[in-house]
Amino acid sequence: MRSHGQKKIILSVLGFLTAALCLSLFGLRSPAQESALARYLRLQKQAVEAERRGEYDQALKNYLKMLEMIPDKPEANYSVARIHALLGDSRKALESLEKALSLGYPLPGGLDKSFDVLKGSPGFLEIQTMIDDLQKTIGRSRIAFTIPEKDLLPEGIAYDPGEDCFYLGSLWKGKILKIDRNGGIRELATEKQDGLRSVAGMKVDPARRILWVVSFVSPPWAKIAPEEVGWSAVFKYDLRTGKLIKKYGLSSQETGHLFNDLTITDSGDVFVTDSLRGEIYAIFHQADSLEFFFRSDEFMYTNGITMGKDNQALYVASSGNGVFQIDIPTKECRLVSHSENITLSAVDGLYFIDNSLIGIQPRYNRVCRFYMNEKGDGVERLEIIEARNPLFNFPTTGTIAGETFYYIANSQAYSLNPDGTLFPLEKLQDVVILCADLRKR
Repeated sequence: MRSHGQKKIILSVLGFLTAALCLSLFGLRSPAQESALARYLRLQKQAVEAERRGEYDQALKNYLKMLEMIPDKPEANYSVARIHALLGDSRKALESLEKALSLGYPLPGGLDKSFDVLKGSPGFLEIQTMIDDLQKTIGRSRIAFTIPEKDLLPEGIAYDPGEDCFYLGSLWKGKILKIDRNGGIRELATEKQDGLRSVAGMKVDPARRILWVVSFVSPPWAKIAPEEVGWSAVFKYDLRTGKLIKKYGLSSQETGHLFNDLTITDSGDVFVTDSLRGEIYAIFHQADSLEFFFRSDEFMYTNGITMGKDNQALYVASSGNGVFQIDIPTKECRLVSHSENITLSAVDGLYFIDNSLIGIQPRYNRVCRFYMNEKGDGVERLEIIEARNPLFNFPTTGTIAGETFYYIANSQAYSLNPDGTLFPLEKLQDVVILCADLRKR
């Protein structure tokens, strides 16, 4: 049987496995060539099954292959440490455990009982100090505003400098709220209006007074009719009237689509991530149509996306293995480099400001700022904006307003029962939006 710690690990990767869940529930086919995500999930499954059978040497081989793919993956380093402990290799167990903790592994449920044999070992005192530090709150965020609609399950948030207001989308209800600085709330789009389903990323184009919204139908947030399998769309709203201008949809019963986030160039071109397919789509303002832009088998669940300096490059969060930089004119794609004590995996929302990236990493319970090198293809320094805030419950996305970053602290995105129903309201909290100063430190 899995230990309590192992169960917590599995629960912590729900966001990363949404694509795998869609594949299994609806029989959606992966591309003929095995993608990085498919290979990683296959190795993970084989490792977990071998560990459950007590075949620790085989489990270790598979976990190490996972580390070869993603050396900075905290979860994989933790699993390798656990197996080394079970095999009686204290030195290697401590080394791998230290690496996992230095990368920010949050220890859901506490340290696994497999590590009890290490507690008398030289070096465990340092490990215990790291564990104690990982329980402490880090940060400078403050509450910007709250929304009393506990069952909203918000995923996307956008700031409109034109009216100095915010827009907030709902995964659970498929609607969009408009929130002013005084806390006034009204609905821009009611539940499932215009065909909206789960609302994810949103961005305001202030020059053209447009709100761009992505929406999808996916478990665990929706009961899906057969004709809805694999559907996703981009919605274009006129902020002057609040009316829908146009909807750009895609549907595939075979391979599916899951639009997750988007970004906009100064000229009004829109780029959208498709998490399920590991692709990027574009709506170029002159063509005004949704078209395929880029795909890579190295992507592992594309999520957040942001425009880089001078609108020449995209930064794409590949939740499983890091952040990629894509040159827009040439479509040259590279994994953003960083030192071995930094991880760019598990990023949900991603934002560019002053040659740095802000990434929300819900699985690691933190919001980070990654300072880039001059070329913008590598991270030189990590700053933790907020970590382990007691208000956090799967923080997801944010938006930049001037020199302030606003973000969803408690999306409560996985507050669902096994049968797909939502937790009762008394077990949910008011939605909290936190904000943090972004002035350079």
